[in-house]
Amino acid sequence: MARWWVKKAARQAAVLGSWASGSMVARRAVRRRPRVRALTYHRVGYEPREAFCVTPEAFDAQMRFLAERGLAVSLAQVQAFVAGRETLPDGACLVTLDDGCISTLDPALPILERHGVPAVAFITTSLVGANIEELPERFLTWDEIRAVAASGLVAIGSHAFTHRSLGMMDPEEARDEARRSRETLEEHLGHAVASFAYPFGTRGDFSPVTERGLADAGYAIAFNSMHGTIKPGMDPISLPRVKVEGGEGQWMFELLSQGAMDAWRVVDHNLFHLQRVRTELE
Repeated sequence: MARWWVKKAARQAAVLGSWASGSMVARRAVRRRPRVRALTYHRVGYEPREAFCVTPEAFDAQMRFLAERGLAVSLAQVQAFVAGRETLPDGACLVTLDDGCISTLDPALPILERHGVPAVAFITTSLVGANIEELPERFLTWDEIRAVAASGLVAIGSHAFTHRSLGMMDPEEARDEARRSRETLEEHLGHAVASFAYPFGTRGDFSPVTERGLADAGYAIAFNSMHGTIKPGMDPISLPRVKVEGGEGQWMFELLSQGAMDAWRVVDHNLFHLQRVRTELE
């Protein structure tokens, strides 16, 4: 519990510090090109003091905020934006959901549909249909994943085959892990899959070697977990995301979605080795 409060205090301090210093406004005033952010979610439900789970009420308010301001964009739009083929509003956000838990289908999908917010669900293919006793949710079945995709609002991407760190594997194994996941998704969905989100995604989980492996395995766009903004001209196989956590108010979401957590990238770079032992999905 102490770790929970310490991390919440640190995140709030980062957000409030960015807002109070005026750095968010200053950056917007001086930059010439718009920037967008990919927001990371995991589960939607009721898990007290669980960073990887936001309540349905919070998720609904967050999606309403993006929709009402015209800031919700799709994976295809982000790809075109990075390639310089499309202009997006400054501060636009792509919603991503990792792991493929049942809450992606319900309650997340109905909320996304209510507000017309597109998203990407990144699936760990070896866990499809699994019900692991230590975890609070079971994983989507293939029929349920197809139902999510059939909405036309949620793209399906890969979250690797076994949810292990690609950065901890030798290059050939990492490439095979990524390729096997893509081919499994395509076999069950009947269409191409070209997006990937790194399991864990911290500084030790990806590298130029894994990025080349993803490209060789057939991916066109990939996301890590390093906080920051997405800009035109970036390498599409190595894009940052901003984590949205449970237990935080709407004010926090509105500020972080507009750049108040970008500075957390410094923490990502320097403290990744202090993260807890990876015994649960991220």
